[in-house]
Amino acid sequence: MREGIIQKGIGGFYDILSQGEIFRCRARGRFRKLGLTPMVGDYVRFIPETEITEGSLEEILPRKNNLKRPPVANIDNLAIVIAPTQPDPDFFLVDKLMITAEKLNIKTILIINKIDLVEQESLNYIIEDYLPTNYKIHLISSKLGYGIEELSNELQGITTLAGQSGVGKSSIINRIHPGTNLKTGSVSKKLQQGRHTTRQVELLSLPGGGMIVDTPGFSQIEITDLEPEDLQDYYPEYVIFKHDCYFQRCTHTAEPYCKVREAIENGRLPKNRYERYKYFIEEIKEKRRNLW
Repeated sequence: MREGIIQKGIGGFYDILSQGEIFRCRARGRFRKLGLTPMVGDYVRFIPETEITEGSLEEILPRKNNLKRPPVANIDNLAIVIAPTQPDPDFFLVDKLMITAEKLNIKTILIINKIDLVEQESLNYIIEDYLPTNYKIHLISSKLGYGIEELSNELQGITTLAGQSGVGKSSIINRIHPGTNLKTGSVSKKLQQGRHTTRQVELLSLPGGGMIVDTPGFSQIEITDLEPEDLQDYYPEYVIFKHDCYFQRCTHTAEPYCKVREAIENGRLPKNRYERYKYFIEEIKEKRRNLW
């Protein structure tokens, strides 16, 4: 029996990368009985095909994490791609992706693409929102190739690209791994929204040794499974104030003597990201009310 990593799933078959070779295997029926679906990124044990029998995926090794939509396992980095224009940034999606990464103990990398289309001032308002998180921020242009080498050097392990359609995820992969030639999409001038170009989840090997997941995109990210007082735990810039607030489980919304609100009022923390944080708190509370 051999070991490898699932690179792609196609119609009940799985392409497994093992020692530089690709083996196509069918998953054993017992996975379905157990309610377990193999995912891209899964480390597995398998029996290669022979002249008599087809390849068989025998065992899924324990996962350190996984996403359900898109279905990807064992992620080391969540690289969130945002564009300052074409399309306009969806900061709510960016923040939800960051929360998801924190929950799953995945390293967050923020990539600001298409910097060739705007002036520095248009980049600053994005950078200022996320600088206090201490997440690594890469300024790149996938069109011109600016910043690609530095980004490529950081993508070790398994990296999943995430972000709105049209921000340039496939273009970034094409730059990082010339010869991949993924299909890229345009942005609707009327709606300022990107068009999905990736139709399936696939794990691609990078020249620098890491692997990157090309996915159909992240459109629906739910964070309402959290308790309101726990949301702060997934904001790195708020965690450092956790024991300074007057109330032990301060939500940083209306409680007196709140150090997070004080930092925002003093300009030490960005107000825009805090306003979105309060919106998420209300969203979680509303979900709780609807349950009753």
